[in-house]
Amino acid sequence: MGAAGKVALLSFIENLTPDSALMQEMDPKDEYGAWYTTVKTNAILADIFDIFVKANKKEGSTAPEYPRPKKHKTIGKGAIPISEFWDWWNGKR
Repeated sequence: MGAAGKVALLSFIENLTPDSALMQEMDPKDEYGAWYTTVKTNAILADIFDIFVKANKKEGSTAPEYPRPKKHKTIGKGAIPISEFWDWWNGKR
């Protein structure tokens, strides 16, 4: 790697956000990194939205919740034999 590549790499590392995997690995006790992410902010805002909707809903109507991402996405129902995996992996279905 040339000098320009090293400078570019150091500049990239210095400008990483506190929630990046590298920064969390370098300083695992940094609690600010967890607060820096927008995930918590989005969850809090969705909760506040739900509270306002429920507080302002008309009697007898249902209050829709703010849509949230699904937590887990699964494919299939369990393990498959390794031979079937390799067929799938190689596109031989």
